[in-house]
Amino acid sequence: MKKNILITIFLLLSIYTNCQTTFNKLYSPYGNNPNTSYTLTTILGKGSDYIAAGGGFDTINNNYGSLYFCYIDSIGNIAKITSFTRNGYNYYSNISSLIELKNGGYCFIGEMDTANNNPIHFVIRFDQNMDTLWSKIILYDTIWESLRKVRETSDKGFIFVGEREISFDNLGVLLVKTDSMGNQLWKKIIPLSNLSGVGNVLETSDKGFLIKGFTESTVQGDGNPFLMKTDSAGNVIWAKIIGGNEYDGGGGMAITKQGDYLFAYGYSTYTYPFNENWNARLNIIKYAPDGSVIWNRMYDTIRLDLAACKIQVLPNNDFIVMGSYAARGINNFFPSFLFKFNTNGDSVWRKIYFNKNYSNDMNLLADNVLNADGSITACGWLNGDTLVPNQQIWLLKTDSMGYAPGPQNVGIIDLPCLYVGYGELKVFPNPAKEFLTAEYSINKSAKEVLLLITDMQGRLLIKQQLTTKTNQALVDVRNLKSGSYHCILMLDGKQKAVAKVIIEH
Repeated sequence: MKKNILITIFLLLSIYTNCQTTFNKLYSPYGNNPNTSYTLTTILGKGSDYIAAGGGFDTINNNYGSLYFCYIDSIGNIAKITSFTRNGYNYYSNISSLIELKNGGYCFIGEMDTANNNPIHFVIRFDQNMDTLWSKIILYDTIWESLRKVRETSDKGFIFVGEREISFDNLGVLLVKTDSMGNQLWKKIIPLSNLSGVGNVLETSDKGFLIKGFTESTVQGDGNPFLMKTDSAGNVIWAKIIGGNEYDGGGGMAITKQGDYLFAYGYSTYTYPFNENWNARLNIIKYAPDGSVIWNRMYDTIRLDLAACKIQVLPNNDFIVMGSYAARGINNFFPSFLFKFNTNGDSVWRKIYFNKNYSNDMNLLADNVLNADGSITACGWLNGDTLVPNQQIWLLKTDSMGYAPGPQNVGIIDLPCLYVGYGELKVFPNPAKEFLTAEYSINKSAKEVLLLITDMQGRLLIKQQLTTKTNQALVDVRNLKSGSYHCILMLDGKQKAVAKVIIEH
């Protein structure tokens, strides 16, 4: 009897899975016109259908960039397009720049510039049918500003995030808070050294804000994601520069249902000096609201140019990371991936997706939405030398196990993971000559904190006691020979973090 029940359950599951609609499609709004170039950067669910936003350039609109919003049905057909175009102006759409509001309708943040290249920020408020209710220009009083993302806040207003030029080659994080009609309540500029860009903002359970972005130093040849927590007025509570001492891939963030913070990015594994491409592994860190690390794990094998762009938290607290990497075996071929984990960070499955796999094809997913049946629908674009036009909209829908049609579909892979706390230790300058500074993040209740320096064979060369009263220590490396070494942060007898340093005399 039990055997028959199990067989019936498996049959029902099989039927359910096979009934889920999946697709892998390319779309060009103006057919095969070679002088067009379009992307989809945002997708939202609307019942069993979708609303999406994107932008592009075409000769039909005198080569100026246009903005468009479209309806997509449950099988991936684009049913209606609403365009915003204006002669003499370029319109731009950022990733995840269209949001759905709690009381119905939508809000969009975008930018346009004139022939003089002066950026203008604008907000559009739509009703449930995507008809415009109002639009507003957000003025600024500096040389250059950019607003990248908008999120609705618990008071039914909005928080906008972007960058502001404080002085030449000096950017700061820009926060703008408005009421529900887009009227500015306050503006905050947060200075951050080597800021390259700001990628997203989320409201936290204490009505503060979580901000992620990227820092980059062209002098040192490195780049790192950052994560920043502010209070409700935009004052910084804590900020973390994440990654190693080389050029890391971009990251995605999410807030769990318990209020903790997830951050995923490509941790670089190549060595100094900087080169064009970086080798990376997927690194995911889970933070408590106070900024302390709950867990920090590395996954998968080393990939080229690996970056994560979004984390989707599921109803059962599992989560899915979306990103892309370069498969150099086929020249500059880029696929995208979805990688699923349980709430403890254990890997469940990984799938790789692309529509075309010719030389120089870049299959890039930008945004996704979770469907009621557990499937994922994603949007992005594909650049390809053999395509006409050479940049087209890409739409992908999986089933609840991540499967989607296409030339390649990777089965369930339960990959091992490593605990490595790279995000908790930075060493600089790198290369170092006589002294290096170790900057670390640890629990203040730790009884013993040590910094060990070993050679590449693991032989201990320096052992230095650290203190919990500060987060930096100066290390004398004058007696070390020129070469590569490992710096290891030990916390109460356990390895907490590792960083690679080069000594040059």
